[in-house]
Amino acid sequence: MTRPLQNFRGCHALIVHPADQNRLVLDTTLTKLGLAVTVCDPPGCDAPVGDARPDVAFIDVDDAAHLPWPEAEVPLVAMIGHESPSRLQRAFEFRPSAFLLKPVRPSGVYTAIFFAINGHARDRQIARTVASLEARHRARRIVTKAMLLVMQHHGVDDDEAYRRLRKESMRLRITVEDLSGRILDQGRPSEPQPDRRTGHG
Repeated sequence: MTRPLQNFRGCHALIVHPADQNRLVLDTTLTKLGLAVTVCDPPGCDAPVGDARPDVAFIDVDDAAHLPWPEAEVPLVAMIGHESPSRLQRAFEFRPSAFLLKPVRPSGVYTAIFFAINGHARDRQIARTVASLEARHRARRIVTKAMLLVMQHHGVDDDEAYRRLRKESMRLRITVEDLSGRILDQGRPSEPQPDRRTGHG
């Protein structure tokens, strides 16, 4: 992962919390840190979404009923007022990247932002890496199955089967994985094209 972000000036913060001293302290502290702040009252929230989605959201998990976006898409700080198991379970279900205990004090706000934004970025990077590895694993399985069909249909070994797949994919200007998928859909490999240099397949 790249170096963690440390300067949050210019970021957009959303606060979903009733209008009280906690929200006032948080709003004031975020503003002093250079963040643009939007506030709304739970349980409903008409906060902007889409391109205006916040860079970090502070959610009062005691009162908030829902978020206006999928939780995993925004770095989330859970604001916790009661450390009972049921309240912590509710906070956990929001999938926060950091938490902030109430009553809110200025000293803990920067730390919450730091861990929320950077932790969220790290988790998204891990998720992308896992998805990429899973896709590569699926692709390898598809190629292996296509190679087995080529071996069975043409009576060749695995090296020759892969050579034929690679050659045909180059001719069609598609990837070996895409060609393998076509072969599996058809249930049989296409006949090899003659080699223009030798006249053999």
